[in-house]
Amino acid sequence: MKVVFSRRRQLVFLLGGGLLTGPAGLLQASTQLSGFRMVQQETVKLHFDLDQVATGARLFTLADPERLVIDLPNTTLAGTFGTTHYDEGVVASIRYGLHDGQKLRIVVDLRRSVEPAFRFVPRQGGQRLLVDLGVKGNPALAKSRHRLVESSPLRDVVVAIDAGHGGEDSGAVGQRDTYEKDVTLKIAQQLYRQLAAVPGISPVMIRKDDTYIALRERIKLARQHEADLFVSIHADAFKRLAAKGSSVYALSLDGASSEAAEWLAESENKADALFGDVMLDGLEESLRQTLLDLAQNSTMESSMDLGGEVLAQLKAIGSVHKPRVEQAAFAVLKSPDIPSILIETAFISNLEEERKLNDPQFQEQLAFAIGSGVYRFLLRRAPAGTLLAQQRHRSG
Repeated sequence: MKVVFSRRRQLVFLLGGGLLTGPAGLLQASTQLSGFRMVQQETVKLHFDLDQVATGARLFTLADPERLVIDLPNTTLAGTFGTTHYDEGVVASIRYGLHDGQKLRIVVDLRRSVEPAFRFVPRQGGQRLLVDLGVKGNPALAKSRHRLVESSPLRDVVVAIDAGHGGEDSGAVGQRDTYEKDVTLKIAQQLYRQLAAVPGISPVMIRKDDTYIALRERIKLARQHEADLFVSIHADAFKRLAAKGSSVYALSLDGASSEAAEWLAESENKADALFGDVMLDGLEESLRQTLLDLAQNSTMESSMDLGGEVLAQLKAIGSVHKPRVEQAAFAVLKSPDIPSILIETAFISNLEEERKLNDPQFQEQLAFAIGSGVYRFLLRRAPAGTLLAQQRHRSG
């Protein structure tokens, strides 16, 4: 395939440094492209299914005529991908070819100029290069061997992201005077950006700045956003300064699963003992017990499952303090209808981990691990009526 470069280059982007691409240095070569589809909803999106991130990938547009070019180094086609033509819409055709002997070049012929956005996002069995062309989609179904056009009222999964502490509640303080409330907000913001790039997920921030929000109010806000999952982010602290590693917790109504979990729950809940009320006051006993029974059943089981996926991803980037999901009576997790977990990202009381918590790259790695765990959970257990649940149904 010969590609003629125009005299006017509109934009050039290097891929691989965006969201949900994984920590730097962990990407591998010999990538395979196994599938493609074009999705037309609010905007036109191109989905390229890969077995891993294509390191050093590049995207740029050309004019006269308008084209979008995607270069994937060290990438091969897993099957036969011929040129595909489209009778309507912004995409006129898409073609594939080997360029410079080792680079897969994808050329998207366009009927008008576009301003694309792109991300690598995790998918079952690999990664997906998602390219949003930034133009309105066409709800009409067009004929094509390689295209699946979707138009559906299905909703996104809503993930509530709770940055622990805030305002007058600084949380734990490190040996170098690092405030827990500051690092949790930075990690939460990273997680928000990464999940926002995943099709089918809409994250919401419980607190967006240095504001104190009572623990029970955090649950209320998550419910107002109709959240399907609740993820609370913290930084651990312990009197033994050598303690290190990440931990994941779910709610326990029958007592903590370890002495450390019980101690931690007491310290985390202390904020509302000082600054607000977190109990289920105002409810008669029978209703309170019904709510707790619900939490003991499917919601708690889902929380443990979600926590297990996140913990597995955290193990891939560093040490963990406990090898399994712990349980403790955290007030912030006491939502009877929303699967909820609390993540202690690292020990801010440990001098070395305090340093890492202040490192933007480590914050991004933590957010990537948490986001990947959430996504893996949703691939299996996305709520009915969501886009991710439909995707699971089709792949299954």
